[in-house]
Amino acid sequence: MSQKRRTQAERVSETRARLIAAALAVLREKGYAGFRVADVTDAAGLSRGGQTHHFPTKLDLLLATFAWLYQQITERSRARLAQLKPDDDVIMQMLDDAAEFFLGEDFSIGLDLLAAADRDPELREGIQRTAKENRFVVEDMWVGILMSRGLSRSDAEDLLWLIFNSMRGLAVRSLWQQDKERFEHVKNMTLEIAREQYARMKR
Repeated sequence: MSQKRRTQAERVSETRARLIAAALAVLREKGYAGFRVADVTDAAGLSRGGQTHHFPTKLDLLLATFAWLYQQITERSRARLAQLKPDDDVIMQMLDDAAEFFLGEDFSIGLDLLAAADRDPELREGIQRTAKENRFVVEDMWVGILMSRGLSRSDAEDLLWLIFNSMRGLAVRSLWQQDKERFEHVKNMTLEIAREQYARMKR
């Protein structure tokens, strides 16, 4: 039985996915400073012409990779929220979601690109747009969950800021200091404080 021929749209999608996966691997290994489009095309097994057909410039490739990365992270957050049950520990779930995002292996890519974007307005604008389109959606969903459990919007937003900004701070700290035990301790402290605040806000 012959294999079904792929459509043009399927071939385009597969090639773009290969390029994005290769670009992400290069960013993880070498960072923005060491990012070379030639390394991406080599890793993807494509010619430079094949790459420029899909992503005409280095900026196009970087922004597409960053957008894909954030979309995957957002989908994981959506899945976590969809599975949340009424008797689940919402504070623990929020903290785990924030820790997975900010302390995961790929948040540093965003920080790296943002640092580089200070010298590139187009890169900065694209990164900020993608981050807002994805993270603000997730944050609004968590705020909605907290409000459904009796918190005012203001209290819900304060609690989200407490949790998410604590994990963001640890992520930035990890750029120059690795201390797994201390990080876990601070994470547990954040959980305890957030739970106390949540209980107070519900009264």
